[in-house]
Amino acid sequence: MRSRRGSTAVSSYMRATAGLVAGDEPTPAGGGSRAPLDGPFAMSRMQEPVPVPEGAAAAAPDLLHPEPCVCLDQRTLTRALEFAFAAGDAAGCAGQALDRAAICPSTFRPDAFASDIFLDELIDQCLHFSVEGRRAPLARGHLRRLLGSPPSDPRVTAFRHEVLAELEEHPAMRKGLEGAYAHVAELMRLFDESGGHSRLDLPRWRLDLLGCLRRLFDALHGPFAGASSGLARLHIFAEHVHASQGYQDLCALLDFEGDMAHVDLHLRLGIDGRIRQLDVRKILETRSEPFYRSPLVRFLLRVSMWLRGYRVGEAELVERWFDHVYGGVSPFLPAILQLRGDMEFYLAAQQLRERAEARGLSVCLPELVDSPEGTRAIGGLFNPLLLSQSGPPVPCTLDVDSFQRMCILTGPNSGGKTRLLQAIGLTQMLGQAGFYVPAEHAVLRRASGMFVSLGQETSADQTEGRLGTELMRIRQLFEQAHPHSLVVLDELCSGTNPSEGEEIFHLVVELLRELRPEVFITTHFLKFAGELAERADELSLCFLQVELDEHEKPTYQFIPGVATTSLAHRTAARLGVTRDELLELVRRNS
Repeated sequence: MRSRRGSTAVSSYMRATAGLVAGDEPTPAGGGSRAPLDGPFAMSRMQEPVPVPEGAAAAAPDLLHPEPCVCLDQRTLTRALEFAFAAGDAAGCAGQALDRAAICPSTFRPDAFASDIFLDELIDQCLHFSVEGRRAPLARGHLRRLLGSPPSDPRVTAFRHEVLAELEEHPAMRKGLEGAYAHVAELMRLFDESGGHSRLDLPRWRLDLLGCLRRLFDALHGPFAGASSGLARLHIFAEHVHASQGYQDLCALLDFEGDMAHVDLHLRLGIDGRIRQLDVRKILETRSEPFYRSPLVRFLLRVSMWLRGYRVGEAELVERWFDHVYGGVSPFLPAILQLRGDMEFYLAAQQLRERAEARGLSVCLPELVDSPEGTRAIGGLFNPLLLSQSGPPVPCTLDVDSFQRMCILTGPNSGGKTRLLQAIGLTQMLGQAGFYVPAEHAVLRRASGMFVSLGQETSADQTEGRLGTELMRIRQLFEQAHPHSLVVLDELCSGTNPSEGEEIFHLVVELLRELRPEVFITTHFLKFAGELAERADELSLCFLQVELDEHEKPTYQFIPGVATTSLAHRTAARLGVTRDELLELVRRNS
């Protein structure tokens, strides 16, 4: 894919601007926030990934889709990077390219669950990784969209699971992926630090950038030669790059720059170790490289340019070499920037696995089923948000005999119910996104969406009371829930008196049966839950309760049944709210 442009990148910029005036810029496919660059380099957000034509698949090392796709505005990004190479200032176009990348179509709406399952905290605490001792320049927003918008096409999820399975089976490929990403991170650092270079610094910065590109292309060439999953595309892409004229010119320039000439010196030292005499005996220039010009040719070229009225110095000639070489490899850069996001997806998954194993826990790739006739069976389930705490999370087993049954959870406060609901939501989201899930093994039903509400926060401008806020939450549930989705609710109707709350609770249960979602609800209406348990088959309900040991302390396990007590007296004692302690406070204050 050698560039046919013989002019400099600045000339490319001028032609690109002229093309925009003529109106040949594609119309943005979707809305979104303001692009990192204005004018001719304003990149539009693509609504969906664009499949690559079969003949061009070798130039698209896509690791996220079963059919290679383009997820970036390659045309605009290529022009922006060309101008950045010429001007020495990337203006953020490389680092922010993934912010507007396309992702797979999804029926999940992150605003319906992301804040309650703490998706941002999961990324910051559990998925951020380091490469070669440095914190990776993670495209956090892109990773959040990939996880929070699981693909609707099950083939995409299966494709990603295959890549993760091969990385786990072959540590050499995992190491190769980390090594390649280290060069991508170095490339991003060079682009991010490009601004502010003086004219004398630009040649060195350009050489560093080109050298980093060469190391990256070489790092992709070897480790993935025998891959059977989507990782094989990295080797195919590297083969395609190595066969290009642009890569050969790149190697020739870098080899010439690093081995331009050999100089034989003769030194004479004194007894004090200082140099007394230095003689240059021989200078041998490397004449086999295509960039070599003899002194006579260089002199004649200057004279010729001077006679034609041009003032050309060594700097201009060097820049012409740089532009020629960069023009040959620049078409590969958009694929590299897209590959950055793909690599981060898998390296973040590996980071979750390593953090779990360091605490004696396991992660797995779940089995996703489409039939509602099945059992949700999760063993060794834990909440990954607890990995950052001092003690290891306590894993539990969750078995629900039918996806069509709504599960009601009861038990005392601080028994692990809310943390379990978070773990259920995270497991569903991560599993369908093609990620590891926090469990030893898991069988999940593929959901059409997810709604999670784990408590209502009050605010200064809140106009409704607790009952009104709860009713608005229920309204939001039925606005966003769809058939075969996953619904997770914590303490339904806890914001009102028991009689009204039980009536609303019963209404919600009956109406949810019409949607047939998979439902998990916690409640402290124990007497009411016991009454519902008597009609479990009629209402398609099942019941789990927090298990207690012989000392009535929660084991953080869940067993069938309805809790008979919330152990409020134990919670009050733990928090210092007993009669004796409160009486002591009254006496002290009076």
